Amino acid sequence: MEGMGKKESFIIGFLYGMGYWLVGISWVYVSIHYHGNINEFSSSLITLLFISCLSVYMGLFGILYSYLSFESTKSTIIVFPICWGLIEILRGILFTGFPWLLAGTTISDTFLGGWISVIGSQGNSIVLMIFCGALYALYKEIKNSDPLLYSSLIIGFIIVSSLVFKPINWTTPSHEIPVSVYQPNLTLEEKWSYEGIEQTQKMFESSVKEALESELIVFPETALIQSRDEIEEWLQSINEASKSKDISLLTGIIARSEDDRANNLMRNRIMGLGSASGSYDKQQLVPFGEFIPLERFLGKLLDLMGLKLTNTVPGDQFSHIKSTILKISPSICYEIAYPSLINQSAINSNILVTISNDTWFGSSIGPEQHLQLAKDRVLEHQKPLLRSTNSGISAIIDHRGNILGKQEYFEEKTLKGRVVLQEGNTPYNHLGNSILYFYISIMMVVSLLIKRNKV
Repeated sequence: MEGMGKKESFIIGFLYGMGYWLVGISWVYVSIHYHGNINEFSSSLITLLFISCLSVYMGLFGILYSYLSFESTKSTIIVFPICWGLIEILRGILFTGFPWLLAGTTISDTFLGGWISVIGSQGNSIVLMIFCGALYALYKEIKNSDPLLYSSLIIGFIIVSSLVFKPINWTTPSHEIPVSVYQPNLTLEEKWSYEGIEQTQKMFESSVKEALESELIVFPETALIQSRDEIEEWLQSINEASKSKDISLLTGIIARSEDDRANNLMRNRIMGLGSASGSYDKQQLVPFGEFIPLERFLGKLLDLMGLKLTNTVPGDQFSHIKSTILKISPSICYEIAYPSLINQSAINSNILVTISNDTWFGSSIGPEQHLQLAKDRVLEHQKPLLRSTNSGISAIIDHRGNILGKQEYFEEKTLKGRVVLQEGNTPYNHLGNSILYFYISIMMVVSLLIKRNKV
């Protein structure tokens, strides 16, 4: 893109983005067509519209890089990474954000991923781009018989520093507890039927009966599709049975206040029962699933296509779910993709819990990507994580990102295991993206100065 005009740079970036997202989020079509009951043409159109919007970010990356780059291989080491990092940050913020497929995720559990507990997965993206830029510079230096010192030092520094950071335990172990993760494996039709409700309730009852003393039990997003006041008597019996064994039971449930009922609205909630007290309402809603971005412009178009959305309202504050020894950082579905969002609650927790309903994505690559995002949050905070989904992929993950057990697609199975709670915080917990912002700002100034002096 060096030396190209803004138009050409935008087109190249946009076309790259189309390929990137067509492959990376093909599961959007699965969700819309197979589970939204939308015809093939409309599903393809909506998917392409979404992908095109995301590809604009890569087009903007092309323009930014062409503006800041200079005629030197150092440009790929200095300018390319900060442009990439800046666009990823903007993509995670604008229009409620879509921080999916961050480049840094690809190295989070490799020998280059040691920085993730210091600068997070978005910072990892810049590390990866610097590394790739240095490899390109090394290739050019070898080809032109130039000195190899500059690029070699950068490559060596990234590898050595990552290997030094990777084994560091920033958090300390406290209590070891027994845990259970339930995956009901109900189809969407079964889940929203009377038979499904009865089957789910029996699963809750047996989970408490089979649990060990002081066990943590997790059920998936909207495992209970009735609000609390509709099943108050049954919930009370589960609550009392759990308390008698000091069990902390977490489940997704539909919640409605009086105002919500009047306006036909709902809240997506994770609720604690037994020894676990508190609840958390989902704050980051899924675009085109739980709300319509730019509804004023797109709402009528989607209505014509037959896409009906849930009337969901977001929560307005973070709240931990706690028991005697548990300090749980909760998140629901899509929220696990947001590093900054999780960072706000993880800093005062000793375990992460995320619940989801990935049935919408079938056996596509979506649930695998969702699981990898959960691992990223584990590595950023070095705290264990329990992930419960309706139909896969559920998992128990230790504080180092190791999967201790998981349930595959459409597998009806209960995960049993033990995890060690972790106290304390990583540098990323305290600093967030401040190091990343500082580095981008400094390198932006350096790039502009180099560019100015070369003109």
